[in-house]
Amino acid sequence: MPKLHTLQPYQRRLIRSGNVIELYDYEKPVMRGSGGVRRGRANQAFTSKETKQENRSKTANRARAKVRRIINANPQLNKFLTLTFAENVTDIDYARAEFDRFIKRLNRKYASFQYVCVIEFQERGAVHFHMLCNLPYVDVNALARVWGHGFIKLNRIDNVDNVGAYVTKYMTKENMDERLIGRRSYSMSRWLNAPQVYTDEKQIEAELESLADVQRVQTSTYESEYYGIVRYTQIICRREQESPQEQPSRSKHGVQGRAPVIVERKRHEYA
Repeated sequence: MPKLHTLQPYQRRLIRSGNVIELYDYEKPVMRGSGGVRRGRANQAFTSKETKQENRSKTANRARAKVRRIINANPQLNKFLTLTFAENVTDIDYARAEFDRFIKRLNRKYASFQYVCVIEFQERGAVHFHMLCNLPYVDVNALARVWGHGFIKLNRIDNVDNVGAYVTKYMTKENMDERLIGRRSYSMSRWLNAPQVYTDEKQIEAELESLADVQRVQTSTYESEYYGIVRYTQIICRREQESPQEQPSRSKHGVQGRAPVIVERKRHEYA
């Protein structure tokens, strides 16, 4: 007779994303591998309009949480780059295709290039890209020419203890644009560090006891349909110090650049 796998319940879950620790304390036990009852996919004909909107809101919340945790788990991503189009580009497929070409150029130039990018829609409907990356010092005007579509802005991320929250503020509920239905609101490079998740009580206690340089602690409670009252605690510790090699470039960032659109015959210069 085959051996049955027994699901071990837990009542606390700790997620460590770099310097940000999140602790969930559930009133009702959570079964490993269990999940909430699905209430219908947002794109199915029989799903009500209200349920579709609710599902989209949940999807957006999960996306924000994923991006926030991935960013915090990768402190080497310390340059904030905004990419815009000189023209009022509203076609998301075209915008993403051009963004992908830009990433390919950077990957060819910088072997260890890494990034996390989110999409923002302006009030006029124009597409913007906000990207956190590990670019070394680069001339902003040269980088604008590589982008080739207009205005860019490049800043270092300093004095921000929750960088993930800083970036995901652009992924607001108001930006749940219809153009994102069936599409991701973010993209990222491979091989980034993943957040660490613990549900074993001994491991959770060990993690909590090892915390140092705690900056602040925030708590809140909410009610879950499946787990009862959930107490949420966020602990933010001091971020890793930048390396000596990074420090000299601080004053050289925080700049903006604009370049004429690169015509097709010159694209090979940056390919």
